[in-house]
Amino acid sequence: MSASADGNLDHGKTVFNVCSACHGEQAQGNEDNEAPRLQGQYDWYLITQLENFRAGKRGTHEEDDNGQMMRSMALGLSDQDIENVVAYIQTLTAE
Repeated sequence: MSASADGNLDHGKTVFNVCSACHGEQAQGNEDNEAPRLQGQYDWYLITQLENFRAGKRGTHEEDDNGQMMRSMALGLSDQDIENVVAYIQTLTAE
């Protein structure tokens, strides 16, 4: 899959290094920690979800530990960081 989000792939890879701890090296997801697969998702979907976490539309329920963790991660991302990391994720393929 080619990158369709408008972002810098090198910077996106750097940002994704943090994401890979939960979502896997190829963004394949991780059932053990309930981190969903990001690889193969539409760029607009990933961007929207990260924006929703930042805006508090997701990850604010007191019983949603994973959502709260994602919200804290997303709060540290600028708009350009989101574009970059999503563009990088779009280049990842199944191993």
